[in-house]
Amino acid sequence: MTGFLDRLTVGPVLFDGAMGSMLLTAGLELGAAPEVWNVERPEVIKKIHHDYLAAGAEVLTTNTFGGTPLKLAAHGLAERCEELNFAGVRLAMAARAEFPDRGAFIAGDIGPCGKFFSPVGDLDQKSAAASVQTQVEIFAAAGVDFFLIETMVDLREAEIAVRTARQSSDIPVVVTMTFDKKWRGYFTIMGDKPSAAVRRLSDAGADVVGANCTLAAPDMIELARILVADSPLPILIQPNAGQPEMFDGQAVYRVTPEEFAVDIKKILDTGVAAVGGCCGTTPEHIRAVAEHMHHGNVAGKTQVS
Repeated sequence: MTGFLDRLTVGPVLFDGAMGSMLLTAGLELGAAPEVWNVERPEVIKKIHHDYLAAGAEVLTTNTFGGTPLKLAAHGLAERCEELNFAGVRLAMAARAEFPDRGAFIAGDIGPCGKFFSPVGDLDQKSAAASVQTQVEIFAAAGVDFFLIETMVDLREAEIAVRTARQSSDIPVVVTMTFDKKWRGYFTIMGDKPSAAVRRLSDAGADVVGANCTLAAPDMIELARILVADSPLPILIQPNAGQPEMFDGQAVYRVTPEEFAVDIKKILDTGVAAVGGCCGTTPEHIRAVAEHMHHGNVAGKTQVS
């Protein structure tokens, strides 16, 4: 099968959509660790992966976003890190095996550790690196196609994660930050600009950079242009399906699959290398994007290796 980085040179790559909001809809208790379902409700996780592949996604993201020891420790699950992460990779691979001719890729998902550096918190660089190192080693042993370090709010933590992954393996490293849109432009909650993020993450050894979460697709269009202009690396963009609205204690996302696909077309027209969905997106959103891409309605066509 073609390697992930080689695949990026062929044309736009379609990632999958949300996992967390899908699990909440399926009954996961708010605040619970989604990774536990890799063991306790594996059929739910596998079906979500299956449905994304059936919709046209080329990348499956493992259900391991909170799988670092530091993050799992907040749920009293640090000792189950290896079990839960391996199970997450196996479920994605099991779903991929049901589509043997598709050549889909498995992304080992690494999210923020949930702690902050001084002066906000007590996180130190050594602890942050060690926590990522554990997850990276598990993913490498399990055979993921690339590491996906995503939804990073602190550029320092993202840099540490990228360097740790790069030093531990020759597996490609993809990293996305999450930005807010202010009247002066786009910034992380720590005040970092997209241009700074691109430069520092590139220097740290990332193969692909980008943005996900927080923003709906219309606000991601302008951000995508900025990132493409500033980055020597391929860009990945994964917007939310609009901003969440609370209804009966649950977050509801109103953007329809077709509306989402129209905005993703505009994002692809900026020259990004890959797109997908974040919070609130579903297999239906990804299917709508895939149909546009396959019918030539966006810049380039998805070509499955």
